[in-house]
Amino acid sequence: TAEGEVLTPLNERQMRLELARAHAKGIRSCAVACLHGWAYPAHEQRIAEIAKEVGFTQVSVSSAISNLIKYIGRADTTVADAYLSSVVNAYVQRIAAAFDETTRLLFMQSNGGLAAAGAFRGRDAVLSGPAGGVVATAAAARRAGFDRVLGFDMGGTSTDVSHYAGEFERTNDTVVAGVRLTTPMLQIHTVAAGGGSICFFDGAR
Repeated sequence: TAEGEVLTPLNERQMRLELARAHAKGIRSCAVACLHGWAYPAHEQRIAEIAKEVGFTQVSVSSAISNLIKYIGRADTTVADAYLSSVVNAYVQRIAAAFDETTRLLFMQSNGGLAAAGAFRGRDAVLSGPAGGVVATAAAARRAGFDRVLGFDMGGTSTDVSHYAGEFERTNDTVVAGVRLTTPMLQIHTVAAGGGSICFFDGAR
């Protein structure tokens, strides 16, 4: 319950069975989100332990990923993190392997800050590229003597528009590609049309 009372004990045997079935199908990433896990994470943590015991290589837990009361946004964010983190981790490891151990690697996050290689997660990478553009726009504007600027960052597949007026504008609740995310991000409006987009006319549209 919302007060932390356990109405139904966690059925560990059934949980292990269901996770084993998913693992047998080749699934290796797992998202764990319980209704009141934001305040009482014991069940989430135990499910995560079972998932790791079963063999899941990526386990994302909502109370650690997006510790907010809103269940749907928290669950969606956790699923996105589970989906992306294994890919992001493999990418980070490839980058790190190209440098020696003394090299300090930092990765841009969607919130405009930097994270060490070991702390960079899937949820942090969703808008990390566009966030880098916002930070660069603000830095260029300050060097040119402007404290207010509109950013227009066109890449190959999208155009990212931002606003800077002396401080970065952030949001904790946004929708990216139809997925609701509750994690700190820079406020960026993305249009799905970039330098590599192909426009055509079919006679009517």
